[in-house]
Amino acid sequence: MKKVLLSFVILISTQAIGQTIPNAGFETWVASGPFLAPDGWAVSPGVIKSTDAHSGSYALQCKLDTFTNPSTSVLDTITATAYTGAQTMGPPVPGSNIGGYAFTSRPDSLTGYYKYQKAPNDSFRISVLLCKKNTVTGGRDTIASALFTSGTAISTYTRFSMPLQYVRALTPDTAVIQVLTANPQAPKHLGTSIWVDDLAFVTNPPAGVDNLTEVITKPLIYPNPFCDVLAVTPGSNAAILSMVLSNSVGSIIAHTKDKTLNTSDLPCGVYFVTILTDDGIKDTFKVIKQ
Repeated sequence: MKKVLLSFVILISTQAIGQTIPNAGFETWVASGPFLAPDGWAVSPGVIKSTDAHSGSYALQCKLDTFTNPSTSVLDTITATAYTGAQTMGPPVPGSNIGGYAFTSRPDSLTGYYKYQKAPNDSFRISVLLCKKNTVTGGRDTIASALFTSGTAISTYTRFSMPLQYVRALTPDTAVIQVLTANPQAPKHLGTSIWVDDLAFVTNPPAGVDNLTEVITKPLIYPNPFCDVLAVTPGSNAAILSMVLSNSVGSIIAHTKDKTLNTSDLPCGVYFVTILTDDGIKDTFKVIKQ
């Protein structure tokens, strides 16, 4: 079963460092009022614990569906949404009812896997907001944001990457990730759904951090770029359970329970390696074959 994606330290300058996201693989679900929600996330009606997962047992499904409003007893059509943090009134709005969770890093991008079933003219949105409380105004200042939106149907899980655009040179204190089935201002079409799984923040390490003699506290993949063989060092905290190699669209190419992976029959290009350790941590990062 997949676990929350946690941070790791990579000591080669072309690799990437992950950052924490609550329940990033959507494996743990809890009761949230009348709904079932992924632990660490707030949801609206139409959010489903889906067994159609990219990996592990479950994924997040946001479905455009009908819902009986308990205050009016009227059947409404609602655009399903899920976002990190505690339940608030309505979707998260910076400076007012913002959700989110404590976060103090400056990642480069958010990655994950998704697929989309849609009616004509629908389009989904996945957004990220990094912000910081302003002690003078009492509101929230935006540090960085990212938006991924598309109206193209995707029938198989596909990897996405959302570069964060920074507007302030400050360290955030809160992160909000939101998944929205369709534009809530547009006409609503029953049956439109987005599935999301295996989210991860990615950060390129600082320039010059490339010395393998430095202390390694998390898994390390090397060499990178590589030629024929990839190797993994588990670091000081855990043992490696598996190593999975995927291509740029998320298809699994090879996997092993060993600490080395022979790739001599693969063409040159960009790949992604996922490492699972015995303490439940799963890390994904980019490697290049030359």
